[in-house]
Amino acid sequence: MVRYIDLMDFIPNKVYCGKNCIPKKLNRNYDDEYIGLFYTTKGSNNSRKEYSVVIPRRIKETIRTFEVLGLLQAEMGKTQNGTLSFANNQPKIINYILNWFKKELELNEGTWRWSIKLNINEPINPHYRKEVENKVINHWINKTKISSLKAYPKKVTYIKNTNNKKLKFFDRGSLVLEYRNNLFSQIIKNLVKSVTYKEISNYDRDLIRGYIRGIIAGESTIDLWKPDKRYRVYISASKEEEKEIFYQCLKKLSINSIKYKGDKLIISKRENNIKLLNQRLMTLNPKKYAKFLNMMNQYPNIEHETGYFKPKGQNIWNKMSREQIKDIIDIYKSGIKNRKIIAEKVGVSPITVNRILRKNNISRKLSKTPESKRREILEFAKDNPKFSQREIAKKFKVHESVVLRSLKKYGFKKSKKDRLKTSPEKINQILDQYKENPTIKFKEVMEKVGISSNALVRIRRVYGIDRLGHYYTVGNNPKGRNQHSKDV
Repeated sequence: MVRYIDLMDFIPNKVYCGKNCIPKKLNRNYDDEYIGLFYTTKGSNNSRKEYSVVIPRRIKETIRTFEVLGLLQAEMGKTQNGTLSFANNQPKIINYILNWFKKELELNEGTWRWSIKLNINEPINPHYRKEVENKVINHWINKTKISSLKAYPKKVTYIKNTNNKKLKFFDRGSLVLEYRNNLFSQIIKNLVKSVTYKEISNYDRDLIRGYIRGIIAGESTIDLWKPDKRYRVYISASKEEEKEIFYQCLKKLSINSIKYKGDKLIISKRENNIKLLNQRLMTLNPKKYAKFLNMMNQYPNIEHETGYFKPKGQNIWNKMSREQIKDIIDIYKSGIKNRKIIAEKVGVSPITVNRILRKNNISRKLSKTPESKRREILEFAKDNPKFSQREIAKKFKVHESVVLRSLKKYGFKKSKKDRLKTSPEKINQILDQYKENPTIKFKEVMEKVGISSNALVRIRRVYGIDRLGHYYTVGNNPKGRNQHSKDV
């Protein structure tokens, strides 16, 4: 069963406003689904101005959530400036962040403003500048879900104090995401800070693993020096407290690290790097993962020890770790059979879960429909052309796909004329339902009359009532549809 994080536990009592960070009392209204927050400030002429935000009350306590929290801790702006900002040079990670905020906090991609930061001096030559900007803008627009209309303050910015004058061939800069909302920004920053500095050690090992995966994706550096056989992973930590937290989290994952002087945490030695590999802690950032695999491939006989590398050096990029496979099997044997729930716990797709279970012969295999039954279905369909595939499936107690495959296998195709026509009695029942209640829900009509959705859509269209129903009332209508209804 999926657990949830209650955001009420992370709402601060005060919110800081303006350049001087003046504290203001934060008021809240909430129910089981949403939290409404607001505060007031004094305006000109003794007026009062109210600021508010509404957010979902709960977010899923999953590996993905903790990966995002780790990424935010690594790459998010920490100052209280009224803006939530995040920067990264990998489109995969940018989309990962955008998708999570949309799914968990209902913040659509189009609400984020963005800019591209390039580590070069601003080009003097206007033609070269145009070439560079077109190159990086097209890259980020095509690779991510950002809105082309939300660039701020301008699409491309440059770093002044750098020796780089030309953009490297492979460089596309870093995309900076911004969402300007003081309340929302402080809530997210407080959540990340609380989880990082207070709560992380109290969570399950799987969630800690997700958190460290996010930290590594944002703050790690691969140090590969072949002459000295130096194979290391550095994790940057600006504060000693941060360094200690990362150290303890790695220790819980059975990985030993060294707290180096300055802002670095070092992971070295073969056994520790193998644990990084097997627990898939480097996989979130594609570029760093590729460098890490290259580093690991320098170890002799690494393919036999890990199973990640073929003898010829061909990387098995998507190979499941042994620990993940074990987790999937253990969760399934514990009584949790739902593939989606297992997938969320382990951090993989439901399809992958199903594949692992089948491969290990512990999952229920779908029984193949006997040939005799397929023939029986075929003959019945030929003799009863008015029966729909759904009705045939119900009669023979099989899935509709079995009926479809059976008919397709023997080259039998049901004609459109063979569709079961809706009886005049049912049509009259449908019309009466809409006359009595023009805003009746679609599903309600289906249940009362006993008709399929396709048939109901067809009848509504033929009789000119396709603009009636709950779906088309004001506030419920889809984009591009009229907000009024026609009389029956």
